[in-house]
Amino acid sequence: MAKTGDNNTVPSAAGEGVQALIDRLRGEGIAAGQEQAEALLASARAKAEAIIAEAEAQAAHLREAAHKDAEAEKAATADALKIAARDVVLSLRNEIAARIGEETSRLLRESFADEAFLQKLILAMAGRARQDADMDGADQVEIELPERVVTFEELRRSPEEAREGTLSHFVVSLAANVLREGVTFSAGPGFEGIRIRIVDKDLTVNVTEEAIAPLLMKHLQPRFHAVMDGVVR
Repeated sequence: MAKTGDNNTVPSAAGEGVQALIDRLRGEGIAAGQEQAEALLASARAKAEAIIAEAEAQAAHLREAAHKDAEAEKAATADALKIAARDVVLSLRNEIAARIGEETSRLLRESFADEAFLQKLILAMAGRARQDADMDGADQVEIELPERVVTFEELRRSPEEAREGTLSHFVVSLAANVLREGVTFSAGPGFEGIRIRIVDKDLTVNVTEEAIAPLLMKHLQPRFHAVMDGVVR
């Protein structure tokens, strides 16, 4: 009986050892699994954070690029508007200047076609030609008038032959009075106004539409520009 009891004790101890080994292996396996799971989770979390950071960086870069593009487009649009506005102002200024030039020429043509104005102009020029030119008594002054005003044949007539009250009568009468002062009259085609020639000095003064119009425009341009720029209202 004593022998049988000893034999039962040996298997029991062996079983307990196996169970302990199993429990230890299970515990180590669980611990290892937990460590692996934690490592995988940490790795996944790190990758996720890296992906999120990269996505945020890309989003920030895209926002910055879009902002720069928008600012560049805004600046380009503003520049284009400025250029367009400048071109419109320049075009309008040139158009108005051209219209002013045309109107100035028209008014000059009307003035030179006005016989009363021409009489005053001829009288003034005939009276001041010698004085303003610093001439001596030997110098000859020739005042050339448009053929539309008086012809060469009319200038050769006597005042009695011209119809009284006309411009030709006025010119012929004046020519007779100033001839002794060295002032003569002639007629020429293709111009409006008066031309004064200092014969001996080869000097010509043009009081014509072509000569006066640029001078008037030069005088008017500063005020015109001031009005266009808003300086003068």
